[in-house]
Amino acid sequence: MATKGIDQREIEKHVKEINKAYQRAARKYPVTIPVTGKGFTLSSGITGVGIEQDPHLVRLLIWLGEQPDRHFTDLDAYAEQTSTPINDVHVLAHALERDGLADSIGAFGEEDSYRMTDDGRVELRRLAQLRHDPAARHRYATDAFLRWLYTTAHDQHPVDPTDFLNTTESHYAGGELSGAELDYALARLIHPGLVKSTGTEPKNVAITIDGIDCVLSGATVSDYLNRTRPGDYYSITGTNIVAGSQGKVEQHNHNNAFDPSAMRQFAELVQQLAPTYGAAPDQQAELIHDAEVLAEEIDSETPQPGRVRAAFDAVMNGLAQIGPASAGLATTIESGQQAFNNVFGG
Repeated sequence: MATKGIDQREIEKHVKEINKAYQRAARKYPVTIPVTGKGFTLSSGITGVGIEQDPHLVRLLIWLGEQPDRHFTDLDAYAEQTSTPINDVHVLAHALERDGLADSIGAFGEEDSYRMTDDGRVELRRLAQLRHDPAARHRYATDAFLRWLYTTAHDQHPVDPTDFLNTTESHYAGGELSGAELDYALARLIHPGLVKSTGTEPKNVAITIDGIDCVLSGATVSDYLNRTRPGDYYSITGTNIVAGSQGKVEQHNHNNAFDPSAMRQFAELVQQLAPTYGAAPDQQAELIHDAEVLAEEIDSETPQPGRVRAAFDAVMNGLAQIGPASAGLATTIESGQQAFNNVFGG
């Protein structure tokens, strides 16, 4: 009497499904641990944050979401529609399946057919929220541009920053970054010295040693700039302040209180030119309101640096949301950058 053998394929399939279940649970309930590096501390999630920074994965997931509900769809159609090699599409689809965002029908012999899972629909909603989150977009634009600049010109030769907008790195959560968002990212990078402007026309920029260190550290720009540098010291005598960091000593003699008056012209410029930016009526009204708040903070009897900075950031955030960037808008953003440097140093 013949004995029925063990079905190894069924065992492997079962184990694979168990592994997927554990991976999906880990993504939903990520374990976070503090990661300490030289000179800075940050918090890191073991499983990452999502697929928003991979435009290829995002595009395939969005395409699957556009297909008839619960229907398996042949990937050949996607490969033909997007002119993507089918082998590359398979890799992307397997990545989505691994992350629990898509299911295949491979068990029934149709390995090229996939559909979106319920987790995939939740991820689509999260991506849509990120596309309309100014803070998330600005953080990504800053980090992505600096990484791109390092990859493109880590030898520090000048490049045209607008070339970044023609790359896949300029897409976030399924949407394109605007020229105004690029200008804002440049302002954030140039002010602390991670990137420098070459002063040429058209405007070119180059990565600095500090910028290279930031990329190599693996930290975000915000984490890198907020780190605690070892060896910092401060000596305060009256109005004379001496600050030193990593062998550098800078001395500043402040005879006057905080003076943000250099920003007043910027606030007035925004109020005057707001109707010419091409913004939607509600967006224009909010921008004018933010500029008025900035002017009020500047003209207050005792202006506070934190309140002025917050009001300034609100105006710059509003400008960055307008696109495409006109000549007047670009001039205004540049004026804002100069005013910021005059008030807070640059």
